[in-house]
Amino acid sequence: MKEELNMLDDTSPTKTADYIYAHLQDLTRLARQNDMAMLVYLLEMAQIEAMEIASQIRPIHKG
Repeated sequence: MKEELNMLDDTSPTKTADYIYAHLQDLTRLARQNDMAMLVYLLEMAQIEAMEIASQIRPIHKG
């Protein structure tokens, strides 16, 4: 995981937010499987924040 984090040093904020979001999904699933309700809630809030950050950074394509 440390190598993955080092690779993110030179990537865009969008890729970083997407990476964080993906890992938060995995952590949320683990917390849910172990009935950690408060942790699930907090991780879901962090997912929402990461998603919002990525959408604010990502250019909007008008078709």
